[in-house]
Amino acid sequence: MLTYKHKRMKTNYRIMLPILAAVTAFSGCDKEEVDRVKPQILLMEPAEEEAYAPGSAIHLVLTLSDNVALASYKVNIHGAFDGHSHAAMQSVPGGLVRQEVVDSTYPTRVADEAQPFERTWMESDFVAGGEQPIAGKQSVTINHQLMRIPDSIGGRPVKEGDYHFTVYCTDSSGQESFITREILITHDAGEHEH
Repeated sequence: MLTYKHKRMKTNYRIMLPILAAVTAFSGCDKEEVDRVKPQILLMEPAEEEAYAPGSAIHLVLTLSDNVALASYKVNIHGAFDGHSHAAMQSVPGGLVRQEVVDSTYPTRVADEAQPFERTWMESDFVAGGEQPIAGKQSVTINHQLMRIPDSIGGRPVKEGDYHFTVYCTDSSGQESFITREILITHDAGEHEH
């Protein structure tokens, strides 16, 4: 004959056994591996210090890749008139490649007549122009001329000089890589043939 104490222990076991089994089952599951590898950017065009005339299109050729999946990309152009630098390193197969870091101290307006050109093209801008989205792909090559440098901004000519051309890429884990080239906007630039 079971005493009250034994009956209570038997009831506790009936309650605790399923809870213990559930905890053991969940703790035994493999933990999802976190993607810590940033996407890779191989920028072929524009070339370092390539010159473009106001009103011309920039030819963009690059390959984006990720070990899991790409998510999106964007391109930014801003003036480098103050000589700010962008220095960082990006790990790529075979070694390290110098990358650029955007310096937020760049002034967006100047006192002279010409206006500096600054613009960011989002991937949605390129998709609206006929490009395919990159989301979910592990590698994609982009080749287009959808970015145009204006002749003028607000009725004033575009300021000639050095500009930073930066490509950003984000993977499905939210990690971002970027690379920057210095380009020149000048009326003396020749025609680009691509």
